[in-house]
Amino acid sequence: MPLRRPRLVAVLLAVALVAYGAVEAGGAAEAAGTGGGYWLVGADGHVYEFSGAPALGSAPRSAGTPAVVGVAPTVSGKGYWVVDADGYVTAVGDAVDKGSATGVHNVVAIATTPVGVGYWLVTGDGNVFAFGDAAAVGSLAGTPPPTPIVALAPTTTGSGYWLVEASGRLFTFGDAVAYGSPADPPTSPVVGMAVASEGGGYWLVTAAGDVFAFGGADASFTFPPGAAPAHPVVAVAGSPTGKGFRVTDGNGTVYGFGDAAVDGDASGCRLPAGIVGLAASGDGTISPAPPARPNCGLDPPTTTSTTTTTTSTTTTTTTTTTTTTTTTAPPSAAAFDIGLIGDTGYNGAEDATLVRVRAQMAKSKLAFVTHDGDTKPQSMPCSDTRDKAVYNVFNGFSQPFIYTPGDNEWTDCKSSLTRIASIRKIFFSTGTSLGTARIPLTRQKTYVENARWTQGGVVFATLDVPGPNGKSSSAGETSARHSANVAWLNAAFDQAEATKAPAVMIIWQDDPFNGSSDSSLVATLKSRTTRFAKPVVLVHGDSHSFTLDHPWPTVGNFTRLETYGDSGTNKWVKATVDPNRPGVFTFTTMTS
Repeated sequence: MPLRRPRLVAVLLAVALVAYGAVEAGGAAEAAGTGGGYWLVGADGHVYEFSGAPALGSAPRSAGTPAVVGVAPTVSGKGYWVVDADGYVTAVGDAVDKGSATGVHNVVAIATTPVGVGYWLVTGDGNVFAFGDAAAVGSLAGTPPPTPIVALAPTTTGSGYWLVEASGRLFTFGDAVAYGSPADPPTSPVVGMAVASEGGGYWLVTAAGDVFAFGGADASFTFPPGAAPAHPVVAVAGSPTGKGFRVTDGNGTVYGFGDAAVDGDASGCRLPAGIVGLAASGDGTISPAPPARPNCGLDPPTTTSTTTTTTSTTTTTTTTTTTTTTTTAPPSAAAFDIGLIGDTGYNGAEDATLVRVRAQMAKSKLAFVTHDGDTKPQSMPCSDTRDKAVYNVFNGFSQPFIYTPGDNEWTDCKSSLTRIASIRKIFFSTGTSLGTARIPLTRQKTYVENARWTQGGVVFATLDVPGPNGKSSSAGETSARHSANVAWLNAAFDQAEATKAPAVMIIWQDDPFNGSSDSSLVATLKSRTTRFAKPVVLVHGDSHSFTLDHPWPTVGNFTRLETYGDSGTNKWVKATVDPNRPGVFTFTTMTS
């Protein structure tokens, strides 16, 4: 594929791949306008149809395999392509398989050509892969940007496209034209882009639901004051006419603007994985739309059986119809591995050690990596400079990376409330994980560092509980965050019980067994673990001493794991999660 250097224009982050008349997207809220169906796709490859979009099937990925990152429709609206982080493309309906990427692990999106017989894939480091009739008119291969590329938006001619960098820069190729960007950076990052009619403009949408219009895009398409989405927007999809767009959050709540109506979404469904993509069905929309399937079609079907009994003496036949609803346990999932680390970066040598661990983890097939807090020594000044350097290291992990803050980077700082506000902006301003391959996360409102996600049916959650006791310099802040943490912990177990999850893993920083922890939060964890009666693991740091034990003798389903820390950070824990085993979790120490 011949490459040429791009024209560089300033713009803001976009986290979607724009197709002709439609942008790759995921979840959002309320209706506006008219017409057209749409699909949502989850990170596990499940596809959900709404408002007359045809039910064509899913592209399921098993646990431990790369997460799906996007979906792009065919021009007819009777098919779509689904792509995962490794660049493997699945064609569904009338979509024709034109090939997949090889040797990559950080594909972020897919977009189709105007004719619909080809598509582009783009990676976080700016590589563009063209298939079918997609034109390769340039990429950033060989010169990756400082922050990941998060979107590719084709022009309506198919002879050009935009690449958008997470730092807010826009690279134009072919006949792509820059129509502008916000004069001042928005308070939350842009997560999606939709192309307006005839390619004469575009909309940018932020995680908070702010909408910016440029060129010929209608500037009236905004959320009303006070009606912003409750959860971060994760994706955007333009209507086929270019006269509107939809947005979605990771829970599958959909909002529409212009002629992109909303008639149903996945917000009330018990989803096995978060929503990551959205696509419009356009001309393929069925009218009138079939009724919505209960629980987004995830529940076992209701079966009807007919029994015929014949009595020979009266030559009459009695027919009895019985309707039976079959309830089954969630399907079993394949085993997968995850990486567990924490308490890193206490000096320059440990910073280098973390980079070596990152390199070793890149060679392992890990579903994701978690960090349970502390990213610097107490003696180091608290600053955005340090936090941004840590962010860049975390974001360079090839797997999805989920972090929860520790005391050294915020509660121990002189201006602790200023620090946590800055940390939230740097690390937690989107509805996805960090890493070059990302997964959608459900974040708690206000306390956005608290996240929740599922893998293989297992529920995972992080809580902001810094050591040694979870307290900050403000009693009011400490009390409010404690209440939020208790609510978030209960929500994780509520989800696990509702979905019949095989296990739960909670990650926070504080060591709850050193005598100085948030006793009420620990008591909630103990009571919910007892009631859940299936394996529960608490992963924490703070004391810097690897520990794997069962500290509550009367709660046999509970395991505590403290990760390696400080001078021991050349070691990390690989957790094998097998939903089909009675204990679910096994742990192995790895040394880099």
